[in-house]
Order: sequence, then structure tokens, then C-alpha cells
Amino acid sequence: MQTNIMMELYKFWHQKPPYYGALALLGLMSYSAMTTKVSALQLVFEFGAVQWIVIILIAVGSAFFAMEYQNHTMLLLVYKQVKRRVIYGTKLEVILLYGVLLTVIAMLFTFVLKFLTVGQHYSWLTTQIDHRAMITVLGTLIYACFMVTLASLLFMLIRVNTVVIGTGLAVGFLGAGVSVGLMEALPSWVNVLRWGPLNMIFITQQLASTTDTQVSHLTNPAIIGGTLAYAVLFFCLGYLLFKHRCV
Repeated sequence: MQTNIMMELYKFWHQKPPYYGALALLGLMSYSAMTTKVSALQLVFEFGAVQWIVIILIAVGSAFFAMEYQNHTMLLLVYKQVKRRVIYGTKLEVILLYGVLLTVIAMLFTFVLKFLTVGQHYSWLTTQIDHRAMITVLGTLIYACFMVTLASLLFMLIRVNTVVIGTGLAVGFLGAGVSVGLMEALPSWVNVLRWGPLNMIFITQQLASTTDTQVSHLTNPAIIGGTLAYAVLFFCLGYLLFKHRCV
């Protein structure tokens, strides 16, 4: 298993998208710092990095899978009799490790941007900022698991990189609004609709703001459990498609 991970890491870092993704993250965070008034909330959400990290993971992760099929190296992996479960699992593991790396980069760059924009105006030692920032990081990682497994499932279904990225962006930007709209339109079905996958998109902002529980109609433990459960479901469905589809 360790050999497979090292091999996947080697292939991953010998592509350009991971580096482009990291540079895009820094650029988007810098743009946010320069164009909006810096506040405690911006620091908590790391100048928008919480949102951008997931989008970058969808794009880079989809490209990572697509590369194997475009270069016909997936056939070679299967021919070597590597278990398909291992192939699929290690690829997702590498993408999620990249997500952890992006999260660390975002945290460090947030310190830099804070120093350059507001200096010592906001203190990280403030309980409100420090506590909410750490919880937001946790929410980002859990949300990343949800979106990465969903994007991988979509790629196994469609195998068109641009469509997967577009669908992932639509879910990320519009999913929460669709979920709220459905619950408002069908109030008698709220207890069912609140467990829908689109409602799990609230996890990052809800963990940072307790008032959002009124929007998602889920407690923090419930939305964490639901998001992780969907991530497991998406992983299993994606693996089944990968296992039974010709390479």
C-alpha cells in the first residue's frame, strides 16, 4: 500500500495542475485581501481560501484521474494486477493529502496577508478568532472529503473533465441555495430534505457560525456525521463504477 501511495505521489507532483492550483490559491487570497475590507470574519475564512481550496481540489483531482486515461497508464496499472480498490483509494488519498497541504498553505498565507493589511489590529490570541478559525479548518477538510469523493464519482460516470469540474462548481456555488429553496417550498418535508447531500454544503460556514443551524436545520454533530456519511457513500459508488467499467 505504501509503495502505491509513493508511486501516486510521484505521478501527482510531476504534473502541472497541482502547482497551478497552489498559485491560484495564493492569487485568489491576495485578490480578496486587496479588494475587500479586512475583518475578523475574513481571517476566520482565510480570505476566501475555505471556498477556493475545494474548487481547486475538484479541478486538480479530476485532472489527476483524466491523466491516467489520456495517457493509457490506467490500463498498465490494471495489467500489473494491482487491485482496483487500491488504485482508486490511493488516488483519492493523494488528492486529500494535497487538500491538507493547501489548507496549511492557506493558514500560513493568512498570517502574511493579515500582517500586510491590518498589522496587529486583530489578535490571533482572541478566543473568538482562534477558536472559529480552527473549527473552520476542520470543516474545510470534511467538506473537501465530501466534494472530492463526489467529483471522483462524477468522473467515473461521465469521464469528461470539463463537465465534472463544471458540475462540481455548480454544486459548490448553488447547492446550498437549492437546498434552502426546497426546504422553504416544502416545509412539511424539512425533516427529510435536511438530510439531502446539498444541505451538507453548509458545514464549513455552520461550524464557524452557530446561527447557520437555523438554515440547515441540523446540529453540528449531525451535519458532520451526514457529510462524512455521504463521502463514504460517494467513495463506494465511485469505486463500484471504477471496478466494473472497462479501462
